[in-house]
Order: sequence, then structure tokens, then C-alpha cells
Amino acid sequence: KQEIIDIIKSTARFGLTYAQNKYNAIIQAATDANQFGYIIDSNIKRIRLYISFIRKYDEEINSILESLHELVDANEDSDFVKQIHLIETFKGAGFLSAVSIMGEIGDFSAFSKPKQLFAYFGLDPAVKQSGKFEGTKVQMSKRGSAIARRVIHTLTLQSISISRNREAKNPVLREYYLKKCDSKPKLVAMGAVSHKVCNMIFAILRDNKPFKIIAPQEHIKQYNSAKCDIAA
Repeated sequence: KQEIIDIIKSTARFGLTYAQNKYNAIIQAATDANQFGYIIDSNIKRIRLYISFIRKYDEEINSILESLHELVDANEDSDFVKQIHLIETFKGAGFLSAVSIMGEIGDFSAFSKPKQLFAYFGLDPAVKQSGKFEGTKVQMSKRGSAIARRVIHTLTLQSISISRNREAKNPVLREYYLKKCDSKPKLVAMGAVSHKVCNMIFAILRDNKPFKIIAPQEHIKQYNSAKCDIAA
């Protein structure tokens, strides 16, 4: 039993409760099939075929990931790889997320403002238009990179989530999200956090510095201090 639960947990990556529920569902389905005598060789063959497909996919995915790691390791001194490692410092971002984002961005020097990155990822607001019709509902344009947008969405979910010890993974973004939820629908609040995440990634790459969680008050203080230094 535990072996099957561990396999489901490691494969699905949805946690122990999810794995236990799926195990119980499998056992219940097997029990029902046994009671009703619903055991057909073709179904068994089909299940085995599905399993072989999944294992083959896993092998190919692992092979691709291994190649990516080798490619990154072979180019550690390049600015591109250094930027990958900088994005990895963002709370919740792993190797694959960082590689995916930089793979979609390419040359970061092409972006001088966060808004340009929003638009490139398709996170900029847009209104539906058709002929003389112009809608009033504002939503994400989704004109840009679907891959980068998916990664940003994943990082957003990570940022507003709570760890097992009930602590916020990113207290600043979680507090911002909860405040937005007081007056906005959850999806709108999520979109606002996605913009914040995109802003932070832009700042990491622009400043060429690892990510650090900074409270809004401290951020304003640093910003004003920098303005004073420039004025002086």
C-alpha cells in the first residue's frame, strides 16, 4: 500500500492526501470490478500500455532535463546562465522555471521597462474589439508567450501559498493578495500578483542581484534614498 501511495505522490506531486485519496479510489475500483466480474484481458492490456507510455514519457522528460543541466553547466560563465541562476533565487522558482523564463526572454537587454515584459508575456490588459464593437471588460491580452505566462502563474501560486508550518512562502505578496481579495475577485487579485512577480523578475535581471523579500515600507525607503543620492 505505502509503495503505491509513494509512487502516486512522487509522480502527481500533489501531496500525501491526494495520493491517499487516489489509492483508495483505485482499490475501490478494483473491488467493484472484482464483485461484478468485470475483468477483461483487453482492459488489462490497455492499462499496461498506458503505464508503458507514461514511463516512456518520464524517461524522455528526464533525458531532456539532464541535457538542460549539462548545457547550463557547460556555460556557467555566460551572462545568460548567470541570469538563470539569479531567477532561481526567487522564492518558489526552480531550475526548470528559471530556464523556461530566460528561454522565452532571450536577450534581456531588449527590455528597458517592466511594462515591456508584461506585454511580451501577454500579461498586459486588453479590451475585446470587433469592427465597431468595443467591449468594456478588461482582461489579460494573452498575446505573448504562453510558456512564460504559465511559469509566472505557477510562481504566483507559490508566492501566495502557505507552507506546511503554516507560514507564508512570500509574506509580502501573500498580504498584497489578501488585501486585493477584499475588494476584487480572486482571479483579478491573482492577476495583480502576477504583475508583481513579473516586476520582481525584471528587477532581479536589471539590478543583476539575487532576490530578497523586502517589505513595502523598506522598498519605499530604499527608493527615496536612491533618488536623494541621484539628486546629490
